[in-house]
Parts: sequence; C-alpha cells; structure tokens
Amino acid sequence: MKQTAIFNQETLGEVHGPYVQGTRYRDLFFTTQIGTLQNGDMISLDPYEQTLQTLKNAALALKEVGGTLSNVITCRIYLTDMNDYAQMNKAYRELMPNDPFPTRACVQVAGMIPEVKVEMEFVCRVDE
Repeated sequence: MKQTAIFNQETLGEVHGPYVQGTRYRDLFFTTQIGTLQNGDMISLDPYEQTLQTLKNAALALKEVGGTLSNVITCRIYLTDMNDYAQMNKAYRELMPNDPFPTRACVQVAGMIPEVKVEMEFVCRVDE
C-alpha cells in the first residue's frame, strides 16, 4: 500500500525534527501541527494565538493534498496547561468548520517543544 509524505518547507515552514508535515494513505491524511510561523518561530506564547496558527498550519497542510479543514474527521489536542482550554476552544470555534464539528479529544501533557502550549493531531479524509 502506497503512502505519500507531505514535506514542503517553502509553503508549510520549517520542521523541528525528523518528521514530515503530513502523510497521505489512500483517502486518509494525517498531520500534526503547532503554532509556528513559516520561518519556524512560534507565533506567541498566547494559547489563543497558538491555536489559531495551529489550525492555519493544518489548513495549509491539507491544501497540499487538495483538502480543507472541512475534511477533518477527528482532532486530538494536547495542552501543557488545562487552564488554556477556554482560549483554545475560542480559537477552535472560530476556524474549525462546524457542520458538524469533528470528533476530538483534549488532554494535558507534561511538556512539549519549548514555548509550545498547544499541539493538534488531525485525521482527515481527502478524496484520492
């Protein structure tokens, strides 16, 4: 079964480790994003702004395979502090298509890359 890696630093920005920005397998697309700008810098320390940028980055990754955020089936959200939940939710509601919202889970983690407060993992369906 053929799997296609998405790795486009020109469009999607720098990566912070040995990974690709997305993987397509048949009609499924997987990507994990954080709130970095195209140059690799974190947008800010604010969880609301990080969430908005994370969703924008996911939309860019989906665009590489002909999709949009409407193609998201499920989203896993990782927060370093559950006190940031309301701010994350506010940004999520603003950008995530909601007819219906995708299923999702949100958990607190002990830590991530320095300055990262929000990370999101997406499973999407994009027609072949």
